[in-house]
Amino acid sequence: MVKIFVTGLPGCGKTTLTKDIAKLLKDSGINTSGFITEEVRAKGFRQGFTIEDLRTGEKLIFASVEQISNIKFGKYFLNIQNFEKIALIAFENAQIVLIDEIGKMEFYSRSFKYYLFNNLEKDINLIATLHRDFVKDFSHYEILTLTRENYSDIKNHIIEKLAKSSII
Repeated sequence: MVKIFVTGLPGCGKTTLTKDIAKLLKDSGINTSGFITEEVRAKGFRQGFTIEDLRTGEKLIFASVEQISNIKFGKYFLNIQNFEKIALIAFENAQIVLIDEIGKMEFYSRSFKYYLFNNLEKDINLIATLHRDFVKDFSHYEILTLTRENYSDIKNHIIEKLAKSSII
């Protein structure tokens, strides 16, 4: 079973890495599930985040500087319902689950936090990006620290692990 968590500073390429791995798996015909949270930018500024279902391509607003709910995280209002619609099916019927990201905003959903930790105990292949504040909570799993300089090495390491586990 592969369980790898990738952490690193903002802008180091965690989301890009997840997208690259997702494309590789999809191109290989691997049944992949999970989600990507990606920033929304306008006029040079971050306006929020979307959550995208890797299986269906459905994209919903998760966080916005516009008031979309009464739940606030920093300057963002969170749409937990949109987040849970995609995040709470991430582990269903897949050979491998990709999650970008496990962090403070995502843990505003208590249901997701419970769902995630419950599924970690199962024989499920998982590659996830992890906010640096949560590294110690996942320290009994393989944790890789991504930088712009080691991007290729980390990506190749993950691909080798997937190949050794006969996932690709």
